Amino acid sequence: MVDNSDSRRADRVPLRADIDFRRQGEHRWRVNILDFSPQGCRVEVPVRVVPGDTIWISLPGIESIQGTVCWVKEWEAGIEFANPLYPSVFEMVRERMRTAE
Repeated sequence: MVDNSDSRRADRVPLRADIDFRRQGEHRWRVNILDFSPQGCRVEVPVRVVPGDTIWISLPGIESIQGTVCWVKEWEAGIEFANPLYPSVFEMVRERMRTAE
């Protein structure tokens, strides 16, 4: 049986890179990003988060971007960006993170 429940709007690019992660009113945490798409990412989280939490992440070469926690599984969370990245910005950030691996 095929599982068609994956509702992602874009394929995620697997990678490992350090980024900054924070919730409103808290300090930044250095976290590992596990995969990445123009619409969101999956990160390892150092603190408990719940779906619906608003967060900010800093990706190489661009200002911090706002996102929402969509799901949590143990110490990983799926983040949907408030505004999807333009394709050219996505490619630039992806290349910068790949060289940092």
